[in-house]
Amino acid sequence: MLEEYIVNYLNFCRRQKNLSPNTVRAYGLDLGQFRRFIQGETIITRTLIQSYVELLNDAHKPSSVKRKLTVLRTFFHYIEEEYGYENPFLRFKFKIKEQQQLPRLIPAETIQSLFKTLYKQMTLTVSGSREYAELVRDAAILELLFATGLRVSELCALSNSDMDVQTGNVFVSGKGGKTRLVHVTNADVIKILREYASIFSTAIRETGCFFINRISKPLSPDSVRSMIQRRTRNAQISLRITPHMFRHSFATLLLEEGVDIRYIQHFLGHSSIITTQIYTHVSTKKHRSILLEKHPRNNMSIT
Repeated sequence: MLEEYIVNYLNFCRRQKNLSPNTVRAYGLDLGQFRRFIQGETIITRTLIQSYVELLNDAHKPSSVKRKLTVLRTFFHYIEEEYGYENPFLRFKFKIKEQQQLPRLIPAETIQSLFKTLYKQMTLTVSGSREYAELVRDAAILELLFATGLRVSELCALSNSDMDVQTGNVFVSGKGGKTRLVHVTNADVIKILREYASIFSTAIRETGCFFINRISKPLSPDSVRSMIQRRTRNAQISLRITPHMFRHSFATLLLEEGVDIRYIQHFLGHSSIITTQIYTHVSTKKHRSILLEKHPRNNMSIT
């Protein structure tokens, strides 16, 4: 019975809540783990849940435990509402101390080095060749990640109609089906996006997707991760860079330049500013410069 409930709940998440395939897949894995733990038990008691919490605490990081239990809470609330199933999580409280994981950043000089290597390779490659086209595509992807702070899933989901390479406007479908408009304003970034759109125009038009792989299929997040690793090796960069690190760097560097955190919240597509506030813990450069320039002690003459 519980297995049937899980299937129905995942369909509900997919069709009614409009959650992404990756999110629904993650929910399915978490719920499947719990189903295997209870081994066919039909009555889910608080004692059983407490034993499961203890098992999770022994095997996973606090953030993972919190996520898995949140999925369980939401699932049992759903089957309580839909099927009258007694919710074992009602008035059941437990504390999980979550250690805050600070985001990993890419130093600005490392990003510059990566871009310089890519553009230099383009100048040394025959225009019109497959190698040149792939260099342009990869440069466009990396530039867009850094210019907008997009999630890699959002970047890969961009359709042809989402991208206006003339104005730099990008319509992004974020988590929960929420749409936001972000702007590309740097002339060099717009230029490489236009060149990419020109080279891949036929495949873009045929598939409807903006970013295309070498066989004219929609680009996947895994392909972007592999590309970044390949390009960083070519640039002799030892730091292991992921697509999400461009997002972290985008937010932190803007914060260090004095951009209001509520603007950054919008750029990133965060529903709550609490999520965005993690960047205030890693943005210390701006704090130091303010004190160096603005502290009244600087203007005091003692001798």
